[in-house]
Amino acid sequence: MLRAYGNIKLADIEAVEPEFDDFCGATHARVTMPSCADTETIMQRKGFFFADRTLKVVVGLSKSPFDLKRFIRLPIVETGEYKDDIFTIAHESFTRDRRFHILPKCDQAVSALVLREWVAAIDRSWVCLYHDKPIGFLVLTSTAPDACFVHLAAVKEEYRITGAAMALYAKAIEVARERGYKKLEGRISSLNTAIMNVYATFGAVFSDPQDIFLKELS
Repeated sequence: MLRAYGNIKLADIEAVEPEFDDFCGATHARVTMPSCADTETIMQRKGFFFADRTLKVVVGLSKSPFDLKRFIRLPIVETGEYKDDIFTIAHESFTRDRRFHILPKCDQAVSALVLREWVAAIDRSWVCLYHDKPIGFLVLTSTAPDACFVHLAAVKEEYRITGAAMALYAKAIEVARERGYKKLEGRISSLNTAIMNVYATFGAVFSDPQDIFLKELS
């Protein structure tokens, strides 16, 4: 898939093997593949930069023993508003996230272009409020009849001590369960230990490591 962000044309490729040559006139490439030491070596020989390793996360909902209400200590509302706030929180939070940093060297100006596209496509989100001010958000999507997916989530750095992240994920689990889903899923960077700990609190299982490689083609 070819994506355009200003002067950048990104070939966004999901592959099983490091066998691809046609980048469709792209200026940059991002390749996502199953994690493998041999593949990493081959990709580096092809001039690719190893950028990140992500993990699939699954929280089972059918027999969850948690009292979710005790985690939800702040007001959380489902809304289609606060788009500008969501963008600002996300842009300040995702300083190295390879969903948005598509160049080998992280660039906040480029990530802003990518994030604007993501935020514009959001229909509704769960927004956490502190004294009526948006301090965090979480976007849920349905990926299968039995699975709900955390599409995007972040909390403003200075408010993370309030427990907003735990509240948002507890709310996501509560909502997914109420709507009849059996699983809450996500995909996170293995470098993001803070969110790994949040998921682990709710009994998450981590699997399916995927590696992300980047290359400037021209």
